[in-house]
Amino acid sequence: MDVFWSQELHGNKARSMDSTAAKVFGNVFQGFPYAYGTDSGGCRWIPVSTELLEHHLEGSEMIGIYPMVYDPHKQEGGPAGFIQSSSDTKARPIYPDMKRELWMCTWGAIDIDEGEEESEIIAKNAIKLFSALGITGWLERSRSKGYHVWVFTEQWTPTHLMRKALQAVMQLAGGDYDAVYPKSDSLDGPPGNYMRLPYGGNRPAGRQIMVNPDTGEAYDIWDFIIEAEAERTPLEDLERAAELYQHPEPDLPPPRDYSKAPLMKVDGSRLRGLALVMYRDGPHAYYSTQGAGHGRHGFLNRFARAMFESGFERGDVMSWTNDLDSRLGQWYEEGPKFMGRRDGDRQMERLVDNAQKIATKHV
Repeated sequence: MDVFWSQELHGNKARSMDSTAAKVFGNVFQGFPYAYGTDSGGCRWIPVSTELLEHHLEGSEMIGIYPMVYDPHKQEGGPAGFIQSSSDTKARPIYPDMKRELWMCTWGAIDIDEGEEESEIIAKNAIKLFSALGITGWLERSRSKGYHVWVFTEQWTPTHLMRKALQAVMQLAGGDYDAVYPKSDSLDGPPGNYMRLPYGGNRPAGRQIMVNPDTGEAYDIWDFIIEAEAERTPLEDLERAAELYQHPEPDLPPPRDYSKAPLMKVDGSRLRGLALVMYRDGPHAYYSTQGAGHGRHGFLNRFARAMFESGFERGDVMSWTNDLDSRLGQWYEEGPKFMGRRDGDRQMERLVDNAQKIATKHV
């Protein structure tokens, strides 16, 4: 990993917000380089430059960084899998078959927003658990009544490993939290979800700044960036934490026989039998009687098959399956399987085609 600073920074007495500070700051929060998140919640396809980071630290433009990069080791001069347009303002994927294990990050964060006192307790418990695992966790007072816990790694780290380590620590720490960043193991394309950076020049007083979890004393930016660079987490320590993750057991209802479920009118149309139950009650009701897996793709495929087996036409099956996909966030943390993806319509067509073939064989 590139390091933009030297030992000379340790003796810097002026501690001014110059380009050197911005470079080190950018190295600590290294992420997707071709776009950034705006303070208002948008995305700007402009490269993250030292000048932009200076603006953030000075307060003229507060920004957020996207953590995920695809295969950063493969391409010289930038992350593999993306090339910039001639205008140097956008990136587009050049690998259509992105692999989950090649999505990488150099930092992860936990967003805890359960009120000031409760969030502080949960965040400090997480910091203590990270420390027990040999991992340095950084505590940030977020700009509202909550806290962020940050972890920085020595090298590019698989995103799914980072997420599992953070989730494992939160399982042990107890208490609720809003999200872990990165928010997903992989993407269909950049940029994903960004995290607002601390130390913005116009941040609320006492907020969006790293603090000592024991004393509550705030770190100035130089103390933070120097220590954060020096105390990055080795990959093996993160792997050890990830091994502690426990997959949650689904809250399954008692087994029921849904084969004779009655006709039911839903949104002006009629579903019946297994399709009705799957649409109404979700995957757990079905899987509890079938002993099958809990994947989103398999659930949507089985729903489409059930509709074909009940005599529905392909157009109706497509419509209902798309609608069910949009509702998967009720039962799956990952949310919809195809909705919002660039290739979502094509993938849904394939799923329905496959379901129709299987249903036809079983007739």
